[in-house]
Amino acid sequence: MRYTEKYINKFGRNIKIYNSAGELVQELNCLIQPLRYKNKLYLSGVPTELGYDGLNKYLLICPPEINIKDIDGINCRLCLGDEAFGVDHYETVYRFGKAFYLWAIIHKEG
Repeated sequence: MRYTEKYINKFGRNIKIYNSAGELVQELNCLIQPLRYKNKLYLSGVPTELGYDGLNKYLLICPPEINIKDIDGINCRLCLGDEAFGVDHYETVYRFGKAFYLWAIIHKEG
């Protein structure tokens, strides 16, 4: 088990991926946190000590085994509890030529 996977399993939250038929496709732990923007581009958010929180964009860090490219909000949905999320952007981080972890910018659906 990779170091990042141990950290994610210890401190992460459980997320589930469902297909369009509502069947569970994948379940794993991920780290998720709201993105806080310090520039004036997103002033419609809520001011916090760390910057403005738009309350709709989140950073997701998870093991690279997640099939994040399939998540489109229609055929495949990412769910955390009762909330569904869509994927804006994602990248895989490599270390020594192997996938180490994946990060993504996600948003709440509907």
